[in-house]
Amino acid sequence: MSKITIGKKEYEVVEELLNQCELLFYEANPRVYSILRANGTTPTQKEIQAKMVSMDHVKQLRLSIEQNGGLIDPLIVVKRNGEYVVLEGNSRLAAYRLLADKDPVKWQKVRANILPEEITENEIFTLLGQYHLVGRKDWSVFEQAAYLYRQKMASGLENDILAKNVGLTEGKVNTYISVYTFMLEHDDLRPDRWSYYEEYLKSRGIRKYRETSPKIDDTFVKQVKSGEIKQAMDVRTVLGEVAKASDKTAKKIMQEIIDGSVDIYDGHEQLKATGKTTNTYKHINKFRETIVSDDFQKALLLEATSNSSIQFELKKIKKAVDDILKKMS
Repeated sequence: MSKITIGKKEYEVVEELLNQCELLFYEANPRVYSILRANGTTPTQKEIQAKMVSMDHVKQLRLSIEQNGGLIDPLIVVKRNGEYVVLEGNSRLAAYRLLADKDPVKWQKVRANILPEEITENEIFTLLGQYHLVGRKDWSVFEQAAYLYRQKMASGLENDILAKNVGLTEGKVNTYISVYTFMLEHDDLRPDRWSYYEEYLKSRGIRKYRETSPKIDDTFVKQVKSGEIKQAMDVRTVLGEVAKASDKTAKKIMQEIIDGSVDIYDGHEQLKATGKTTNTYKHINKFRETIVSDDFQKALLLEATSNSSIQFELKKIKKAVDDILKKMS
């Protein structure tokens, strides 16, 4: 008998050889959860197995298990309603099933650590979080986010508690939950589009328009689904750059993008043509926005009256600007 730590609590587990054909896949496994959404009903074990054995990483696991003559790490299972459910090791179980198809006698039994039946669903969540969210992280970011979202819905826990339970930062959990929620609300749960939506939601420039122009979300999602936005990086470097600019031209271009009359690439080219996307312009524009700010000027005047160094620097700046303008003219 050995022990397993979940959170800060230790549980005794019993290792046994179990008949692999009698084990059940864990329905909440993110790698098969897409089946759950296929028609809104709970998938059968046969459907889950068909999905799992078709995955490339399971086929690779099959070769590894065969070469090792069995599992190096036992499955982790729990008894529910008289049957053993595989909480950790669903891919290994699927690989075992592939091996058993060729030699059912040799691959009939599989090593498994059996958890006590009184373990709670929250403790199961913490256990899987230890393995896949902060441990080896073999779930994709989308799969991790989907799992966190479902646990939040099932448990009603706040994000800070979820984060503490699995050892993630609250900021990361907030990001995972918000991006997954956005994808769910806009009916786009394709894992390969995760980065598009993550870039979209974290852009400060885009956020300003989302607060005043709700239509931007629908336009953006439509363009992601259609493939009009070519890669996730373009959300930051193309759309985000237009959104960050604060002059009238940029605002006009952004409105045309939101309305769908201009795509993000044409809009970005229009902005570039104004010369307002160069680093030189950005530095000067940021400096101007700072010094014309009412709050900055009030603070500057208060401090400058007793600080000759500030007055000196301002005079040097004025002289430098005058010299540049003179050379330009």
